[in-house]
Amino acid sequence: MPIVVVFEGGMGAQIVQSAVYFSMKATGHIVYADMSYFDSPKNLALVGNSGEIIYRPWQLEPFGLFTDSFDVSPGLTSKNADIIKDGERMLAIALNALAQPEIQRNFAILDDLSDVLAGNIPESFLCMHLRRGDYVNVASHLLVADDEFLGLIRKFSRLVENVVVISDSPIESDFRKTISPNFKKVFFLDNIDAFTSHRIMRKAMVLICSNSTFSLTAAALNSDALAIIPKHWFEGKISYIEAPIHSRCFFQIIKNNIDL
Repeated sequence: MPIVVVFEGGMGAQIVQSAVYFSMKATGHIVYADMSYFDSPKNLALVGNSGEIIYRPWQLEPFGLFTDSFDVSPGLTSKNADIIKDGERMLAIALNALAQPEIQRNFAILDDLSDVLAGNIPESFLCMHLRRGDYVNVASHLLVADDEFLGLIRKFSRLVENVVVISDSPIESDFRKTISPNFKKVFFLDNIDAFTSHRIMRKAMVLICSNSTFSLTAAALNSDALAIIPKHWFEGKISYIEAPIHSRCFFQIIKNNIDL
């Protein structure tokens, strides 16, 4: 039976779906992509517009992947194909696939970050990803609070000197003032494109993730980093989807005034 991988969402989701597509292809399956999501008008919802639906464009061009890089489904349905959609199965296959060098090669990036901030980002740094922006309107996830991020990053102040904080919305001044005195250099990046953000996260020595597929895929593709991810992604209500994530976590930070 042929397999159809349903594509939708932003860069993180598209990396997950592509990894599933390439993985299934590599194991000899007949695989198609359902790209109908990208036929919808693009709509990047604004913060505060509760419930506004987000339609993101195709974002994998910087990896050399385009919608026509995939064999598109010829109208197959669940009656005559195995449909893989967003959920536990999709994520489990993707996380296993992203650990394989032959799959990783589809998402290759340059080792050098000298083109970012005119080369000011140090070679060794901690990166923290704050997932905010339009996500707060429709997310079923419980977003990690600023205080939790701050409590965690302080624990690294004697271990690392340089920090890069990435966000998809303006980083509040109080957050900046709290972090900055603890480190030699701190870069706050809240106005850069998704691909550049992903590149930076994938070169971090320590990566502190949000509960987002975007930073999860960066962690999966950064085999050298100490990657720290939230324990709860969906307020504990749909824990079966969390299972593939937790299965890849060999260690968990001990709770000490902060619940990860």
